[in-house]
Amino acid sequence: MFLKVNKSQNLKGEITMPRSKTHSFRALILAALADGISIIANPKISNDWNEAVKALKMYGAKIEQTENNVFKITGVNGKLKTPDDVINVGNSGTMLFLIAGVAAACPSWSVITGDESIRNLRKISKNLFEPFNNLGVKIISTKEDGMAPLLIKGKVNGGKTIMDGVGCQPVFSVLIASAMSEKPLDLFVKNPGEKAYIELLLYWFKKVGLKFENVGGKYEHYIFPGNKSPKAFETTIPFEWSAPPYPLLSAILTKNSEIKVKGMALDDPYGDKFVINTLQQMGADISVNKEELTAQSSKLHGVEVDMNLMPDQVPTIAVAACFAKGKTIIKNALTARWKECDRIAAICKELKKMGAKIIEKKDGLIIDQDGTWRLRGAEVAGYKDHRMVLSLAVAGLASDGETIISDAEMVEKSFETFIPEMTKSGANLQLEEQ
Repeated sequence: MFLKVNKSQNLKGEITMPRSKTHSFRALILAALADGISIIANPKISNDWNEAVKALKMYGAKIEQTENNVFKITGVNGKLKTPDDVINVGNSGTMLFLIAGVAAACPSWSVITGDESIRNLRKISKNLFEPFNNLGVKIISTKEDGMAPLLIKGKVNGGKTIMDGVGCQPVFSVLIASAMSEKPLDLFVKNPGEKAYIELLLYWFKKVGLKFENVGGKYEHYIFPGNKSPKAFETTIPFEWSAPPYPLLSAILTKNSEIKVKGMALDDPYGDKFVINTLQQMGADISVNKEELTAQSSKLHGVEVDMNLMPDQVPTIAVAACFAKGKTIIKNALTARWKECDRIAAICKELKKMGAKIIEKKDGLIIDQDGTWRLRGAEVAGYKDHRMVLSLAVAGLASDGETIISDAEMVEKSFETFIPEMTKSGANLQLEEQ
């Protein structure tokens, strides 16, 4: 599908946030591994969720939807079955690595694959091999390039290993497998990055009673004394912190606009919430009143920003920088290259189509808004990446002319209500069949 976007102003309204995809996945994985029956209310339903449910059922978990959006999960309590089919994670890197952690806790073979981005872009998958091999897990890349399709046979049960932590997702895998070890285990992590995303997984470990020590709080050494299965739990999934930047930035960049977002948990450890601080540092008029965020039309200025706590927001900040007077330096975002697409290269290419003066660096971007250029509408690619589509939609709302974005159906993955709710608030957005 295509999304047609035209310059807009006078945006007014309150935008409902989607439930957190990130929290939903962690809750589902740990409920499936748990001893007993867990209840998850209001998870983020998407194709990714449905595929994760299918995968965890293959491992032996019983999962049923009991009410409108309430799921009852009976965990395997340490007795993971051999999956009877290939597990396909689509283009979800989060699911790839969380399921790889489950596979490393299973004493029989799992076969995990995904779409082209998983098979050819997730180069960080190679960081699984050293720690898994050291912990007695067999892992094979069928193409011998370190990427999916992956064959994994556990199970982790004690030991000591070291791994590269520049990207958090392989660390997820090893942490999950290590937390399920019945014998003591030490995990050492070099170059730990994306620590806020790691903290979110550790938050869930604490919630389900898995014992560990993050030595010195530095994310460099984890001690697992040996665990039984996670405890069953009941939870309601909070709203998604990666979503507010899109409607809020739309208000900031358009004339005479004010958008509100309610219900955000300010104590959520999710790293993407720090994008609000970055936008405020750029001059954005964003007020925070308890769980309510309000953004109004603002004049922005360039900043230098370290994106390691929120690499998924690289396209968002890149769009903001195109409307910020002066130079913006986006750095320490190397892992953004290993997402649904290479987001550094992709947003650079598409914003250039719209007229941006932008330089691509290995770990980020430099955008110099020197007043000699402004964004204009263009035909741009969404790369089958929800964050690219959402960010380019925001850019289109503040650009001259019409912007046409491909792969618009991908917004369903994280923010399915964005288009109708923003349209209701006055945004000139139109979804069209391909």
